[in-house]
Amino acid sequence: MRLQRWLTQPGLPGLAAGLAVALCLPALGAGFNGDDYFHRAILGQIDEFARKARPLWDLFVFVPADERRDWMLDTGFLPWWTHPEANIGFLRPVTSATHLLDHNLWRDLPAVHHAHSLLWFGLAVLAVAVLYRRVHGATAVAGLAALLFALEDAHAMPAGWIANRNSVLTLLFAAGVVILHLRWRKTRRPLDALPPLAVLAVGLLSGEATLGAVAYVTAWQLTADTGRWRDRLGALLPYAALVIAWRLAYDHLGYGAIGSGLYIDPGSHPGTFLIALVERWPLLLAGQWFQVPVDVWALFHRGMQLSLSAAAASICLGLLALLWRLLRREPLARFWALGMALSLVPVCAAFPMNRLLIHAGVGAFGLLAMLAGSVGLAGGEVVDEGRLRRLATAGLLLLHGPLAALLLLANTAGLPMFGSLFAISAEGSPRDEAVADQILVFVNGNEFPVAYTGVIRHLDGIGPVPAGLALLAPMHNDNRILREDEHTLVATVDGGMFANAFDRLVRSLDVPFVAGESVEGPFFTAEVREVTADGRPAVIGFRFPLPLEDPGYRWLCWRAEGLVPFPLPEVGETVRLPMMPLMDAAVVHHGDHHSR
Repeated sequence: MRLQRWLTQPGLPGLAAGLAVALCLPALGAGFNGDDYFHRAILGQIDEFARKARPLWDLFVFVPADERRDWMLDTGFLPWWTHPEANIGFLRPVTSATHLLDHNLWRDLPAVHHAHSLLWFGLAVLAVAVLYRRVHGATAVAGLAALLFALEDAHAMPAGWIANRNSVLTLLFAAGVVILHLRWRKTRRPLDALPPLAVLAVGLLSGEATLGAVAYVTAWQLTADTGRWRDRLGALLPYAALVIAWRLAYDHLGYGAIGSGLYIDPGSHPGTFLIALVERWPLLLAGQWFQVPVDVWALFHRGMQLSLSAAAASICLGLLALLWRLLRREPLARFWALGMALSLVPVCAAFPMNRLLIHAGVGAFGLLAMLAGSVGLAGGEVVDEGRLRRLATAGLLLLHGPLAALLLLANTAGLPMFGSLFAISAEGSPRDEAVADQILVFVNGNEFPVAYTGVIRHLDGIGPVPAGLALLAPMHNDNRILREDEHTLVATVDGGMFANAFDRLVRSLDVPFVAGESVEGPFFTAEVREVTADGRPAVIGFRFPLPLEDPGYRWLCWRAEGLVPFPLPEVGETVRLPMMPLMDAAVVHHGDHHSR
């Protein structure tokens, strides 16, 4: 009874929001990380690329489909293997406006940027808690769902990474849409249909994940709304019209994801998206319910990824068995389950990450709270008997209660480690004055840290900005580097390039390479001499216009000890560079950085 009274107290939604923010307070010391620097570069107009960008409309355009892409290729910001039609850009002017505010008021105070994000996060959690009460009333089920959502460890990056603020804003607006939709369906007044549509429009201009609101609205109409089916389905038409109009404008303005192996545009590549949906959906659902670390999916080879997806599908079947009685009996349980399932569909366009679960968690915790209530773990009458069912539910509550709270705190505190993925090149490469006139040539590496070398150095003032950047081969493979002549290195990539998903940010596999193909870059010509059966480069020759020993080149490579100088081999000599996963390189760098 004491638990019931606590979960039903009037102030619980505010307490849940406050608890969520409190657990994410370590983010205040996380500083700027990753794409934060890309945003700061555009907002600060630091170079030719940034000066041609429109902060409100281009802040989330990472690879433009105009002359700015040529600039990125000419400076080495994009690697030689970039897809010929690469375009990665997202329409998020509402979110951009919040970053513009940060830049104009407190641009060099990252703690204030983080505080701003946490304010939106608190409001979003509060809105979700209010939604639970709109659906269940001031009951223990609503209170428990709000508490579990507040403790969700998958919120660490949306709440703690400034560049990911768009996720928090989409959650706030999505919750608002559903709350207002329920009001409309209760009053049935035509004018009450306008507020949820207006909020949905603002949400879609904050981030694509606001489509999660449409998932829950659709689920409500299919499971919990009353009246004739014609009226129930007809209520979805205004939302469909708005989403179609948004998508048409999105395409017309040139936004989308083309040529990326990590992001898929469902509108331009529906077949590829359906395949990804089958693979990624069960993995994300398993991550939501059982704390499966879906972020590691991108680190594995293709065969292992498919095996993980199959294992996740089996786990999902077990979850369905646990929930089956509740789903058959309770329309609200079906509402939460269907909303959760549908909200995962649009985020499958991105490679699996825990931070994508922010909308699915709304339905998952509504469903888990109802399950706990049915077995007597949230007070009230026991409806579903069975020791095994009760034990399984108790295990899920522990997983998403105390353990999740600890993980949320730890993951937020660990955000600087995530930032190391982007900063290891800027901080680890040479800093002497000669660098300003040199091309930094990374014999092996990854586009994430290499691309940010100059940007981070410019903004943080940690060393000269190099004259250019050149990335030859991936660091996620074993590479054999042959010195063919005075001007040429030949890289033999074990297993072929793009075997790791992290190497496919700007290269999808829909346009294969062919043997004999040449790519003219600003600093060298890459000749693809051999390819794998599926068209991935396996042997590549890199011919430089100047002798390799020319002082205009600075040679670097990643080894077990981190980023180190690469000693040029003699003509005819081969050097082996063992695989060095990006995550391992970040750990090594982070440890060295803090030991200094």
